[in-house]
Amino acid sequence: MKKQQLVTFLATAALSLAPGAPSAAQSNDYPVKPIRIIVPFAAGGSTDILARMAADTIAAELKKPVVVENRSGASGNIGIETVARAPRDGYTLLFTSTNLTLNPAVIERVPYDPVKDFSGITMLAFAPMLLITRPDFAGNTLPALIQYGLDHPGKLNFSSSGAGGAPHLAGEMLKMRKGIDMIHVPYSGAAPAITDIVSGQVQMTFTTFVSAQAMLNAHRLKALAVASKHRLPVLPDIPTFAEEGLDDFEIGTMFGLLAPKGTPAPIIQTLYYAIKNASANTAFQKKIIEQGASMVVNTPSEYDTYIREDCDKWLKLIKQIGNFAN
Repeated sequence: MKKQQLVTFLATAALSLAPGAPSAAQSNDYPVKPIRIIVPFAAGGSTDILARMAADTIAAELKKPVVVENRSGASGNIGIETVARAPRDGYTLLFTSTNLTLNPAVIERVPYDPVKDFSGITMLAFAPMLLITRPDFAGNTLPALIQYGLDHPGKLNFSSSGAGGAPHLAGEMLKMRKGIDMIHVPYSGAAPAITDIVSGQVQMTFTTFVSAQAMLNAHRLKALAVASKHRLPVLPDIPTFAEEGLDDFEIGTMFGLLAPKGTPAPIIQTLYYAIKNASANTAFQKKIIEQGASMVVNTPSEYDTYIREDCDKWLKLIKQIGNFAN
């Protein structure tokens, strides 16, 4: 081997062994071992259910075991940080919800940066907030509820599952957009926030379909509008906010799969297509609909854009609201 050829060979070999540089095996043979998906919340909720659905899909497509591990705590920050600090080899992934982009806006210090520390694989689904009230309260439509709030300043209360969460912020958005003087009543979870509407302690709340499903099916609560671009497949008769005269009122929970930033692009694409290929299956679509969501399955680059824009949206909203401690 000539001297110049030897120098080139050694330089190439050194680059291939440099920390963080993907090897040919990493890109072409992936996966060669089980994949772990971290869910930063307890088992049993919508995030966990959809994560296990994604895990089963990837395992079936790639012919390798995919294990879901729940690491809850600190509003999801513990599990999210675990993946942010994981090796960039495609074997430790994150399946999470809107907490990923919302936490940096409402928590003073978070141990990760949603944009700098993660690469999106795909947003599996989006579950919009529903505005729900008792069937016998303030008319039967969103405009009637808004008019009641305008006619009775300070008399309209809205509950939430906790200060700073998406349901609370949805209520604050409605206050600002329509100039309604209404009072926020925070609870320690969605269940009590919904139960007190039925009992008449509060008049309305924003929540997900899964949380309100039992009460809606029993006709003890009524959904007035859906905070998304399109009607919810599981509630096709409920209009969107835009249909009721309130444009650009979109707020809810995204559910998505991500990898640590720096994970090789071929691995990201392999994981994306594993889910993309399965998304045409009606059984796959049905599972998402059952969670009160709409299927998304966007591309990695589209998901990266969404994450960046969602972070900006929450920061802007929090600045507009100011102090939201109660």
